[in-house]
Amino acid sequence: MVAHAYDGLPDEACGLIAGPSPDQATLFVACENADRSSHTFSLGPDAWEKVDTEIEGRGLRTLGVVHSHTHTEAYPSPTDIDQAGNPFLAGWRWVLVSLRQPEPVVRSYVITDGVVVEEPIELLAG
Repeated sequence: MVAHAYDGLPDEACGLIAGPSPDQATLFVACENADRSSHTFSLGPDAWEKVDTEIEGRGLRTLGVVHSHTHTEAYPSPTDIDQAGNPFLAGWRWVLVSLRQPEPVVRSYVITDGVVVEEPIELLAG
């Protein structure tokens, strides 16, 4: 995720996370930022093709979206919060990679009815 964020510079990068259960992401799928912007992102048609082939094709479920913030902290922007209101995205994790500081910062959130709740990220060896 972090490497994809750097590869996307100067624009925001995005992708999807997937896993076998709602609390375990085991796959990151890099996608194109259809906005091609340093301030916003949109998942393009390639994302939905990858859901079919790379996620559901492996028996996994889509758990959330990942995107980078090139100039701001790893916290959902008002635009992110608005996008999270889409019923199709209900329950998705919003994983943000901030490139603002010299070291990248990765944080995860659940956004429900405009309420942002951070959740811990635990990396498991395996």
